[in-house]
Amino acid sequence: MRLRADRDEVLKVVGMHCSTCVATVSRAASSIKGVMDVRVNLATGEVRLSLGEGARLSEVVKSIRRAGYDVVTQRVDIAVEAREEEMPKLRELLESVEGVLEVRTGSGLVSVELNPLRTSAETILEELRKRGYRVSLAKEGIVARSDFRDSSLRLISASVLSPLVLLVNYFPVALALSAVILLLSGTKFLRGAYRALRNGTANMDVLVSLSSVTAWAYGLVSKDLGFLQASSLLITFVLAGKTLEAWLKERISKEVPEVLRVKARRIVDGEEREVDARELRPGDVVVLRSGDTVPADGVIDEGEVYVDESPLTGEPNPVLKGKGDPLIGGSAVLSGFAKLYVTRSGERTYLAQVAEAVRRAEAVRLPIQDFVDEVSAYFVPTVVVISAIVFLIWRFALGYPLSFALTLSIAVLASACPCGFGLATPTAIAVGIRRLLKRGVIVRDGEALQRLTEVRTFVIDKTGTLTEGKIRVVKSEGEVRLASCLERLSSHPIAKAISKLSEGQCEVRDFTEFPGKGVHGVVDGRTVLVGSKDFVLANCTGEDRGADLLVCVDGRVEGWVWLDDPLRPEAIEAVRRLKAMGYRVIIATGDSSSRAESAARALGVELRKGLSPEDKAELVRGLGKVAFVGDGINDALALKEAFVGVAVSSGTDLAKVAGDAIIPSIGALPSLLEGSRRTVRKVRENVAWALAYNSILIPIASGVLYPFYLPPEWAALAMSMNSVSVVLWSLVQ
Repeated sequence: MRLRADRDEVLKVVGMHCSTCVATVSRAASSIKGVMDVRVNLATGEVRLSLGEGARLSEVVKSIRRAGYDVVTQRVDIAVEAREEEMPKLRELLESVEGVLEVRTGSGLVSVELNPLRTSAETILEELRKRGYRVSLAKEGIVARSDFRDSSLRLISASVLSPLVLLVNYFPVALALSAVILLLSGTKFLRGAYRALRNGTANMDVLVSLSSVTAWAYGLVSKDLGFLQASSLLITFVLAGKTLEAWLKERISKEVPEVLRVKARRIVDGEEREVDARELRPGDVVVLRSGDTVPADGVIDEGEVYVDESPLTGEPNPVLKGKGDPLIGGSAVLSGFAKLYVTRSGERTYLAQVAEAVRRAEAVRLPIQDFVDEVSAYFVPTVVVISAIVFLIWRFALGYPLSFALTLSIAVLASACPCGFGLATPTAIAVGIRRLLKRGVIVRDGEALQRLTEVRTFVIDKTGTLTEGKIRVVKSEGEVRLASCLERLSSHPIAKAISKLSEGQCEVRDFTEFPGKGVHGVVDGRTVLVGSKDFVLANCTGEDRGADLLVCVDGRVEGWVWLDDPLRPEAIEAVRRLKAMGYRVIIATGDSSSRAESAARALGVELRKGLSPEDKAELVRGLGKVAFVGDGINDALALKEAFVGVAVSSGTDLAKVAGDAIIPSIGALPSLLEGSRRTVRKVRENVAWALAYNSILIPIASGVLYPFYLPPEWAALAMSMNSVSVVLWSLVQ
């Protein structure tokens, strides 16, 4: 079998609920040869892996499942027209596809288990069709349980039986009912405790199991109905909290919009045929009507529609799209009729790119996580010791009855929860990143949120970032026809303006572009250089006449062009807010004309003009912890070198845009800053809350406020609310 080297994978793991679970899953994945890096996100349940030479994803999945957790996979059955002797080769082909875990072949049927976060049934089918096989999808389905559904079912059974335990006074019946609750609804915790202890760790499951089993066992021995009731209610209340927590986590993980199983009306032989959107391919034409979800990326071929792109771009108002305009898969058609020419579908769509960028960003590990991990490592053993000490003090030092001392000891075990610590960081980050996404801001590197809070200086590109990028020629003199012909080969905004100065055909040879400076070539047999004043005058003789752009023909300046590029309306407000927040703002531009000085004066900021892309990179390196904001055309190097790179892009291909974060316009920059501050603040507040919650609840459960104390079942309910409160606080604005 051919193995792929140095690749990233992401898995969805079910059943994790605390820092110990994170450590266990991480250790299980890391134990497989060739796994070089593992990052586990507790809030979303995703595990990001870096696999080296020889590493098999299927072995990682098996290792995680052996550790007691489930991995979401998809089973796909494909009917293939192939001879039996071709099956080994077919299996080898499919096993080489990224995201494929296991392949089984039979007579005309191939069963594939795949990772739905990395590949899909459509990708498998397309790969086989490329090799000439005739295939069709026979069956597909998800192979995994839902943590929320599992907890809900256990909670329902416990909620039905627990009242009966409270109402029944006949001991054998109460014993049997409580045993059913312990072994049926409580199996989740018993298995988790066994798994943790087997792996040499201790988690919340250990505390819940120890407290519930101890209460039930003492009730059995002493025939005390109160302890049987406490055991049953303890499990019920913990399940109530964990079910709510699971629901909140699923809600968070589903906030990235997805086009799943959307129906599309594809035109085939002049007729509309309803198909699954996943069957669409580039070149297909689909019909869009009011109420439809755009099934794939494409361009309008006919008609007009109003679309809502707010979940994808942050644009709050409906946008009118007509012939030739692009549409993003996942946006909603509010009204109108149009035919869409599909350009990208499946995992290649902009929506899929956004989802992958979000997953990568959420896999971040902030510095505060080191403190959280250290606390979590000692948390459960410390609680067990405290519980034992509480029992010894109340029973032997203070002389209270065995049942009372045991009640407080069990309450201590039931009250403590390390889950809040584990959820503090990933939940806040996931919510923060997805909240920014709703404003059209895409965070590609989660650590950038932390770094942004350390930035005090912003270096901002001018053309296309602070200005509209729609450069206009306001005046021209001399020879501009040759310059217009030469500039037609460049995609720079200035080049587009110059290219409109003349019409007609020209012969252009030896075209060379100097980023941030100008262009050079041979036009109709004459050597032409077009660019900034400094660049042209360093290579030609002549005068500048105060123009923004010079045209040099055969070594002498023979053309002059004056340009205008107005500031974006939102740029003025964005810079004003940056300055009000205490940031130093510097414009860095390759433009050496008076337009750069006018923009700097209008915004009231510092100016560095006439800079090449390398000069911009050197500038940000010299300023230290600085954020660079640019449109990505000539700014890729500076974006990479900056402490934080923020790209301004209204495009729909993230792969072509550099930057730790991507904003739709300069007006969204303050939102990014406020979002980063809020997210980092939430992380710290969550950690502080989880620590304070346990620090207060454990002493109360120990009986320090006696005669007031917490019975074990109420201590368990309070414990389960710890992680719920952390998730809820992360969701609060």
